[in-house]
Amino acid sequence: MSAIAKFIPHVAHPRLSVPTAARFLRLPAIDQWRILHEQKYPKQAPHVFKQQFYGVARSGIRQLIEEGLPGLIDARAAAEAIPKLPKREHTLRVIESFAASDHMARGLRVGVNKQYQLDVGGLELRLSPDLFAYEGNEERFIYFNYKAKQYDAEAAKMTLEIAHWLLEEVGFKVEPRQVEFIDLFTGTLHKISRRRSKTIKLLSENAKLIQRMWPAIDP
Repeated sequence: MSAIAKFIPHVAHPRLSVPTAARFLRLPAIDQWRILHEQKYPKQAPHVFKQQFYGVARSGIRQLIEEGLPGLIDARAAAEAIPKLPKREHTLRVIESFAASDHMARGLRVGVNKQYQLDVGGLELRLSPDLFAYEGNEERFIYFNYKAKQYDAEAAKMTLEIAHWLLEEVGFKVEPRQVEFIDLFTGTLHKISRRRSKTIKLLSENAKLIQRMWPAIDP
């Protein structure tokens, strides 16, 4: 009697978020393979530990924007309630970094988060910014670097370019300046005034590569 192969839960088709796609374009092949493995088998350790690691921090930032500095008390309390020390410390650091930044005084107004997706050569590209807000009457699509190290400036720029391109492709008219990447570790605000065609060309080429690689990625 032949053994029955054990079914391992996996994602059938390749899909990447905009920031992950931008980082993918900047990495050597071995690290690209690791990213694709994490995306195909998201339930396997240690990948599952990474999911929603900064969910409380993201909620805390939204609370700070909506309530101002008075919201810092509740945001801190939510962070302090996190059982695991590393996650608790990182979350508190992110919240404090945003509270001390110039972005607190921008008058941003939180909106309902936007989510879009686009098929790029068989790759499902997903856009869901960390924060959708209004500044005056203009929409803002904002990404954050939550990690305790400086974000690769080129990867941040490519994130903005890919996000702007995807928005246009799905019919959402937006100026490049309306998409932002805030590095909470350095305080740097990354913005673009135009989109480079070479970035989108590189994305398209890699999407085809990912589509070919996907079936060969084993558990």
